[in-house]
Amino acid sequence: MKRPEEYRKVAVIGCGFIGYSWGVVFARGGCSVAMYNRPSETLETVMDRIEAALDFLAREGVIETEEIPRITGRITVTDSLEEAVKDADYIQECLWEDLQLKRDIFRKLTDLTDGSVPIGSSCSGLRIRDIVKDVTNCPERCMTAHPTNPPHLIPFMEISGDDASEEMKDSVKEFMEHIGQKPIKCKEVYGYVLNRLQLSLVQEALYLVKEGICGVADVDRALTDGLGLRWAFTGPYGVEELNSANLMEGLDKYKDYMIQFFNEEQQKVTDYDKDFIDKCVREFQPVMEGMSHEEYLLWRDQMVTRTRLIKDKSRN
Repeated sequence: MKRPEEYRKVAVIGCGFIGYSWGVVFARGGCSVAMYNRPSETLETVMDRIEAALDFLAREGVIETEEIPRITGRITVTDSLEEAVKDADYIQECLWEDLQLKRDIFRKLTDLTDGSVPIGSSCSGLRIRDIVKDVTNCPERCMTAHPTNPPHLIPFMEISGDDASEEMKDSVKEFMEHIGQKPIKCKEVYGYVLNRLQLSLVQEALYLVKEGICGVADVDRALTDGLGLRWAFTGPYGVEELNSANLMEGLDKYKDYMIQFFNEEQQKVTDYDKDFIDKCVREFQPVMEGMSHEEYLLWRDQMVTRTRLIKDKSRN
């Protein structure tokens, strides 16, 4: 299997919201990057979006402005799939979450490349075993490599695929760590790890508002001014460690309380209508404090980046 430094060229398939961000990650990591997309505005604007992302990182003190030309110089853009994957050491697929679309592209990618080239999918809900059902050329090199959006700002990612080669997954994991990502390996399950945790939280957030227990802004505040502050540094197991003398005592002490909630108190939201959606949208507006969607997105990116810098410095 390849060592991390042997991943020299990466092909990114799809230049949309996730694809361009992956391009930033790989180019910052020192790789030669081929960005592929069918002829479209998405392809025409991808370098503009990559340069804007790098300018943002420079303004936030993550990189030096002088680095930007060196990073962009590693990136080429093409509408030829064959050209993109030629001599690639790794391929990151970033197309829409559409099963047939991904099946078609994986057949093409595996037919065009040697069986030693790992191919990761950015899929978040689909299972890689379903995507590669019709692949005949070494399907064991195909895996899920699901990022957190946007990957050039949030490094967490999940590597999965129960039928994928363990050696290939380990090699890709080491490569991702080498370029600054924070990967985990997990079994293949709907939503993988991050989305399952997120969906569980969204379920409870919807229930609290739907039942009139509190408002939309109250739910957001419980996270941003409460749980989120500590969850950025200690996850749920870390919280239990610090809620008691240690994790063992915490899990034992709160077991009855938690099991009672799971079995008796926790409710599911089985449906909601347009009136509820309108209510959520209406109540969320004050949370944005007059910002437009674009301004709110920029503010989010700034806060995430600054928090990540604090975390990185705390480990040094």
